[in-house]
Amino acid sequence: MAEDRKPAGNDSFSWSQFDPEAYFQHYYGEPHVDDDLVVRHACAALLAARPEGNRLETIDIGTGPNLFPLFCAAPRAASLTAWEFSASNVDWLKAEIASDTLRPQWAHFWEVVRESYPPAFDLPANPLPLLRGKVHIRQGSVYDLPARQWDAATMFFCAESITEKVSEFEAACVRFAGCVRPGGSLAAAFLAGSSGYPAGERRFPALNLSEADIRAVFAPLTTELHTEQIGVVEEEVRSGYSGMVFLTARAA
Repeated sequence: MAEDRKPAGNDSFSWSQFDPEAYFQHYYGEPHVDDDLVVRHACAALLAARPEGNRLETIDIGTGPNLFPLFCAAPRAASLTAWEFSASNVDWLKAEIASDTLRPQWAHFWEVVRESYPPAFDLPANPLPLLRGKVHIRQGSVYDLPARQWDAATMFFCAESITEKVSEFEAACVRFAGCVRPGGSLAAAFLAGSSGYPAGERRFPALNLSEADIRAVFAPLTTELHTEQIGVVEEEVRSGYSGMVFLTARAA
């Protein structure tokens, strides 16, 4: 982050001009082993979510051009809200889920999900019809999330990737932790060592966070807090970050 200017806030960026297809090709065009680990961890967290059974009211926050959060949640979800701010991302998600063809990248991640759930779930080879029956796409800001409405919530690469201001990152995390009922399950992945990221011809913000930074924000908001570093290295994994931190917790 440049030292000769103040950090830019969320409203300083043109989210309506976010290029979802360019982002997808850059980050998921070739699935990475670190992403597979995030998927496996998320499935494990959602398998442990309460109440038991397949009637979870679930939300994914800041879904963006990414179906694997929805894949992870769908097997246990009665309903699944994809809460996304960017209009271009909302349109992309709707088209992707409505498609009759599963991209090879999504087929890869869905197979990781199928391997992560017990055979009793009897998950289909193509998840798109399953998503169409459960997913509700809502255009909305993380800062406007209603409180205490869901049983489980996921958030992948959102709160740290929408602002350069620490205060706005913290506010997004508070909203995330507070959108589930007390005791509700939280699972989130954060970029580590991020310096911002491209989406087409535009660049978008990110905070350079450590595992300790993330734990400090969530400690007063949660119980059973657990974090784990995934693939954190000295050099960049792809342009804009050097690894991930995966978090699970229950809302206080």
